[in-house]
Amino acid sequence: MPDSSAILVDSIGKTYYLGVRRRPVEALRKVSFEVRQGEVYAFLGLNGAGKTTTIKMLLDHARPSTGRCSLFGIDSRIPASRTRVGYMPDLPNFYRFLSTTEQLDYFGRLHGLGKAERLDRSRRLIQLVGLQGRENEPLKGFSRGMLQRVGLAQALIGDPALLILDEPLGGLDPMGRFEFHKIISDLKAEGRTIFFSSHILEDAERVADRVGIIHQGTLVASGRMAEIVMKESGFRIEFRRSGIDQPFDTIVAAKDWQVSYDESLVTITVPDESSLTLALAMAVQANLAVYTVTPVRSTLEQAFISELEKWKH
Repeated sequence: MPDSSAILVDSIGKTYYLGVRRRPVEALRKVSFEVRQGEVYAFLGLNGAGKTTTIKMLLDHARPSTGRCSLFGIDSRIPASRTRVGYMPDLPNFYRFLSTTEQLDYFGRLHGLGKAERLDRSRRLIQLVGLQGRENEPLKGFSRGMLQRVGLAQALIGDPALLILDEPLGGLDPMGRFEFHKIISDLKAEGRTIFFSSHILEDAERVADRVGIIHQGTLVASGRMAEIVMKESGFRIEFRRSGIDQPFDTIVAAKDWQVSYDESLVTITVPDESSLTLALAMAVQANLAVYTVTPVRSTLEQAFISELEKWKH
C-alpha cells in the first residue's frame, strides 16, 4: 500500500442476515476507495446508502463479509490500526450528568494523558468547538448541535492524525456549519486527514478535496471534487447572427450540443475545452460573430443527482 494512504478500502462487501429465515441483505457491494494523508474526503450518500456501515468496517465495529480495509497500512481488524484515529459517531452518546470539561477529562484519561496535558487540551478544544462559557454545565441541558461540538472535541482529545466523522453536520445551525468549515480547514492546515460522511452536499463542496458517492451499497463515483463536478460542466457560447446560410443546429446536431436561438443570438452549450475550440472554428465558417463565452460549472448537488440518475438506468 502506498505510504501516502491514510485509508485504503479494497472491495469490501457486507451481507447481513435478517429474521428467522436469515434473509440475506447486501449493505455494501465491492466498495473500493483511497484517502490520502493530509486531505479532506467527503463520503456522500442518501440515508441508508451504506455510509455508516463502511465506517463500522474501518473501525472494526463490524467485519466485512468480503474484501479488506486498512488504516495507515495496518489491517483495520488489528487494534494498532486505530492508535492514530479520532472518531465521532453520528449520534454521540455521553454521560449526560458530566460537564464538557469532565467529559473531555474522562476521554483524556482513556488516552493515557497526564493531568496537566488533559487540562490544556480540554481548554483548547472547548475554545476550538465554540463551547467556552458552557464548559462546566451538565450535558443533559445541551442541544443536539452542542452535543455534536462535544463529540468533535472528544474525537480530537487524543491528537489524532486521522479524523473519522460520521454525519458531523447533523443538528448544527447555519453559524455552526460555517464554524465547522473553518475548523476542518484549520485541522487540515495542521496536517491531519479528515474523512467525513454527510448528506449535506453544500457543506461537503466547501471543504472536501475529494469525494466518494455511495448509493444502495455501491460506490458510484469517486475522485477529486473538481473532477466530479466538471462531469456536469462546460461552456456556454453566444454568437451574433449575421446571415447564416443554413440553420446552425444542423451543423452541431451530430455533436449533441445544446442549441437555442433568439432574434439576434445563437447560444450553444458544449461539455469541455476541446468542444469549445471546435465550436468556435465551426462558428467562423458559419459566419457567426462571438458575443460571449461563459464557463458553466455545476454544483456538487447537480453532479450527485446526475450520478444517482445514471444508477437508476
